[in-house]
Amino acid sequence: MNHNLLLIAFPTTDDEPLFWWHVKDGAVQAWGCDPDPLIASQAYVPDAAQGDVRVVALVPSHLTSIMGHEAISGANESQALAAATMAAKAQSLESEKVHIISAIDGAGGVVTASVGRDILSSGLVHLQALNIDPDAIIPSGWLMPVAGDGAVSADFGFDQVVRADNIIAIDDPVFRDLLFPDLTVKPITGDDFDAMLVGAAEKRDLNFRSGPFAKKTQRAMDAKQKRRLGWIAVALVIVSLAIPLVQLAQYHWAASAADEAALADAAAVVGEQDNPDAAERALDQRLIAENRGNIMFPVPASALFSALQQVPNVSITRMAYGENGIISATLSAVRNEDINPVLLAIQEAGFLITATPRTDATGSAQADITVRAP
Repeated sequence: MNHNLLLIAFPTTDDEPLFWWHVKDGAVQAWGCDPDPLIASQAYVPDAAQGDVRVVALVPSHLTSIMGHEAISGANESQALAAATMAAKAQSLESEKVHIISAIDGAGGVVTASVGRDILSSGLVHLQALNIDPDAIIPSGWLMPVAGDGAVSADFGFDQVVRADNIIAIDDPVFRDLLFPDLTVKPITGDDFDAMLVGAAEKRDLNFRSGPFAKKTQRAMDAKQKRRLGWIAVALVIVSLAIPLVQLAQYHWAASAADEAALADAAAVVGEQDNPDAAERALDQRLIAENRGNIMFPVPASALFSALQQVPNVSITRMAYGENGIISATLSAVRNEDINPVLLAIQEAGFLITATPRTDATGSAQADITVRAP
């Protein structure tokens, strides 16, 4: 049972005052009839959230049509409700203009209720103007208990209703004589009336707020969920930062391991060294001492022949190699200008060169050059 409930009359005109009852902690705390039930009832106290109060609007009996339906053998609850709704539509003269709902009654039978779509639409607009969005809209007579072999009546102020089983109608002498000629009608008053209102929270099964008139739910997070979402966001940030840091640490450890392995390998050749840079310098000195590395013959020689391939009509007539890693050679061409592109190509390759031009006995241009690795 909801401990905080506001019952209001469903409006049928734009300027009518509405009857209301505020039910809290299992008792009717206040009631009245005012143009703005929300303010008059003071149901929303400052220290209570609006979602803690459920609002149920009661539709007058003269605007609704309620009928019972025979149970279908072998059908489950969903099938029985769907079949009853279809039967009510078939019996309605304006099925396209009414909103039909169905529910299982206390005896296990099926009951349907219908109301005009325009009535629901205009009433909801009126309530929204009062900042009221009811959780349920039910026929007022549906709150009344079934009186066994008799009938009961109730005066809601805006609606006088009589009920026997699933027959609910306006409490009028004509309808009593027509619908309940042989039944004793017992009025519901005083504490029994209040008890009926208190039980309204359990009578929301026949609810017109369905289909196109269903209440739009607003998703909201409580403080606990917000804290949890905040911790999740913090955790995501920490994980996002930790992943690259862990990878950086792994790369650092891998590089350190590679450096240690390189120093261990270099120690067998050049002895123990303090760091990889020192080991590299020691290896370079060892290679130079053994006429290897950058001063080996193939290195400057390949640069010389590569430059010669780029320039036609230039030939090499002499080449010598010294232990200091310097190649000396003589280039020959028709003109000195033809030799210059070869020299430029060697320089662009990063080698150090010297060149001394001359002319031989035949008049050909020649250049005595040296090529050395940097």
